[in-house]
Amino acid sequence: MTPAELRAAVRRAAGCSPKDYLLGIRLGRAKELLAATELSVAAVARRVGYDDPACFSRLFTRRVGMAPVRFRAQQGRSVPGGWSDQVPDPDDPPVIEVPHAP
Repeated sequence: MTPAELRAAVRRAAGCSPKDYLLGIRLGRAKELLAATELSVAAVARRVGYDDPACFSRLFTRRVGMAPVRFRAQQGRSVPGGWSDQVPDPDDPPVIEVPHAP
């Protein structure tokens, strides 16, 4: 699949560019982490793929309409789905075994 075909397929399936699709996934996960954990904003930024917490905060604020700290303050402390702050660290990711076809 060429890059152009991939872009077209994502646009058809998701209704947006691959960049916007990935951004939506990252920000959605960031919202979950901010609402359900006590991780710092910098740690949340790293967990969703941003090396620069300031860049993450600006992007989050622009897309969500409020700063990550303010978003967290407005959220309840219930933990969705029963998971806790034991979110995998990108520096020590879990190993997922994928069976190989015979």
